[in-house]
Amino acid sequence: MTWVSWRLQRTETLIVVGILGLLAALLVPTGIQMANAYHHDGLGACLSINPSPTCANAAGDFRQHYQSLLDLANWFNLVPGLIGVVLAVPFILDLEHGTYRLAWTQSVTRGRWLLGKLGLAVVAAVLAAGALTLLFTWWRAPSVHIDGRLMAGNYDFTGTVMFGYTLFALALAVAIGAIWRRAAAAVVIAYVGYFAARIFVDAVLRDHLVAPLRATYKGVRQPSSLDNAHILSLHGTLNRHEVFSSGGFVFGPTKFTGPVMRNAVFHVVYQPESHFWPLQLTETGLFVGVAAVLILFAAWWTRRRTS
Repeated sequence: MTWVSWRLQRTETLIVVGILGLLAALLVPTGIQMANAYHHDGLGACLSINPSPTCANAAGDFRQHYQSLLDLANWFNLVPGLIGVVLAVPFILDLEHGTYRLAWTQSVTRGRWLLGKLGLAVVAAVLAAGALTLLFTWWRAPSVHIDGRLMAGNYDFTGTVMFGYTLFALALAVAIGAIWRRAAAAVVIAYVGYFAARIFVDAVLRDHLVAPLRATYKGVRQPSSLDNAHILSLHGTLNRHEVFSSGGFVFGPTKFTGPVMRNAVFHVVYQPESHFWPLQLTETGLFVGVAAVLILFAAWWTRRRTS
């Protein structure tokens, strides 16, 4: 049964391998270029100690030079979902075309068939997610060292969340396919669902997965605890007048000048960089948990409702 499942899964597996190969061809040359620039400018050494103005300027130049490339690479957030739904296709096609009946009449039990089909897809998804994580962790290493792991692009491509994203897309596709039995429609709807779930988690849920910290400080110089932190909200007050709020200055009756701002009191809610792994593991657990429920539902529905 495992050999038959592999024969039916190999086309989609080769497509996934092709996607990974294309990504590597795009990322490896630019990754080498960024790594060489990072080491040539001595950013690794100067960022490990108290950064001097020269180091800050070098980091700024690196950002300015490569920011457009890093922003463009953020679109690769769509790749885990694409890999997940592609690996779900063989299972859905078996249901759509009714070829599962042949296996069930050849002394293959429904449970064994489901284990072979879904188990192989899950293993392939985990291996693909691991390859993606290794590739992007290496590629984004200079950006992580400069801007921290909580920056949106760095967070989404490192750690463990890639496993959760890929498995969730796979599970959503097989669950929809088990009910609808239309591969094309199930894949499209699952991919849209993956995209919507990612937007919701990124924009709304992620900041609350781990309780954020709060800090108050005076003057425009932030304390070191805010280095590479993810700021959820920030506002400043001076003589009970709000002079700064999150994205910009909010002027009251008087336009406060720079020297006066040094006397302002700032209140910040943030996720420190030390929360990277708690956030990663919680978010990964959320996506993997939902994926497990969806896969179990697909297996139950197929066993009970398929004849």
